Amino acid sequence: MIRDSKLTQLLLWLFVAVVVGSYISLPIADPDLWWHITVGRWIISHHAVPRVDYWNMFSDEKLWRAYSWSVEVLFAAIDNAWGATGLAYAQLFLGVILTGCLQYVCGRLARDNFIGALFGLYAAVACYNNFTLRPQVFVWIFFALAIFVADEIADKGISKKRLLALSLLGCAWANTHLTAALGLVAIGLWSLQNSKSEVSFRRAVLSATAFFVGTLWTPYFGGEWLTFFEKGGHPLKYQLIAEFQPATILQFSAVFVLLLVFLVLVVSYTTRALPPLARGILGAGMLLAGFTAVKFIPFAAIVWVMLFSAWWRISGAAHRTSVHDNFAEGLLLARANFMSLQSKTGMTIVFFMACVSVINIQRIRAIPLHVSMVPQRAVDFIVDKHLPMPILNEFGAGGYLMYRFSDKDGNPLQKVAIDGRTNVNPDEIWQMYRASFSGRAQWSDFISKVNPGTIMWRQGSPFVSLLLLSPDWCEIFSAGSKDEDFALFVRADYFRSQQGSLTSPDCSL
Repeated sequence: MIRDSKLTQLLLWLFVAVVVGSYISLPIADPDLWWHITVGRWIISHHAVPRVDYWNMFSDEKLWRAYSWSVEVLFAAIDNAWGATGLAYAQLFLGVILTGCLQYVCGRLARDNFIGALFGLYAAVACYNNFTLRPQVFVWIFFALAIFVADEIADKGISKKRLLALSLLGCAWANTHLTAALGLVAIGLWSLQNSKSEVSFRRAVLSATAFFVGTLWTPYFGGEWLTFFEKGGHPLKYQLIAEFQPATILQFSAVFVLLLVFLVLVVSYTTRALPPLARGILGAGMLLAGFTAVKFIPFAAIVWVMLFSAWWRISGAAHRTSVHDNFAEGLLLARANFMSLQSKTGMTIVFFMACVSVINIQRIRAIPLHVSMVPQRAVDFIVDKHLPMPILNEFGAGGYLMYRFSDKDGNPLQKVAIDGRTNVNPDEIWQMYRASFSGRAQWSDFISKVNPGTIMWRQGSPFVSLLLLSPDWCEIFSAGSKDEDFALFVRADYFRSQQGSLTSPDCSL
């Protein structure tokens, strides 16, 4: 009977993870995914990582490190084998793994599987706005695991096994994404229970050192740290990019994080079970980072969920009861009701969750690609009509152009004007792009610099409006509504030379 109950509980939380993982998995829309795939194809073909850039027309093959090479190879292999549907399923699987990992880690920190699973789900849902198939999602998992190991060290002490685990996490992180510094800071602060204790300080230093040593095990021998310092100011410099813009309370994920912060502060004050100062600093720092650049919101959500989980363990049931903490009592009552319901109708709930999972998976299978965000239709038109090169594109579309105009080995057939790798685009090009994007006085400088045969740009922007008013350019294609998807423009003389093979709403033969 006990085994059946545990099996039912395991199946229930498993299918809940699938439901939440499929809920946060929307059709593939991330613009950076495509250049990651292109670089992955190059690595698979050349059996090496690139040392310079080959895909940007203005980079002059400058020094460039593929710091996400490991997942780029994975993405390329999936795309080569199964295409967009395979990528959509990979994103779903990643969502389930992320949810399950957060459930597990929070449960271990809280020493309470129900509380851990509940708040692990909360953290996964808080990642909704930022979740997509990209390297940084893997890092969220590493981040949670790193804090868990640091908590074990703070609670139980240093061991070779735990230091090795941190070193391996550092290695995995450095070969996946450029943000290993976040893991280094989190490990050091989380394991520092008492800043005045020599033992605690020694544990923090050893833990952070083990993680740092792991980050040096890369094809670039830790050169990613140099790239990190070079890109340190990019969140402030590139605020035109959505992921570097400040978060607001109108965003789904930001509201979830703020509610969680308020909850932790209230229960800590009520029970007088405050987190150690270093962990409080970590939480405040990640909250500030998240509201400075929206891409860091998931890190803030994970830290604050773990602060709550650690509070649950540290405060203790007896202490929570003695101070009459109503929220804790409510959670205990919810757990009791859940266990009762599980014992009576557990398999029925499991069946229901399985049905919801199947429905969500079918939705993903039916619409694997967000065609309004990915310029697939526009590029298909370019290829079909053999439109003139080069192409002038907006920032987000550069990655997909790299993908479509490279061969199966990732070698560029046409270079792009600008793409999502902020450390590749020269400052001069970025400033020209900003002027075009915003419709400023120098909006045509980017056109003069690229000298394009075709312009591909997202509709509803000032730049498109200016092109429509210009006698030098003709719109020959648009997809979706006038506020989404992409439009294509060619020079007016080229349009007239095609003798009716192209049509335009703003130009006549």
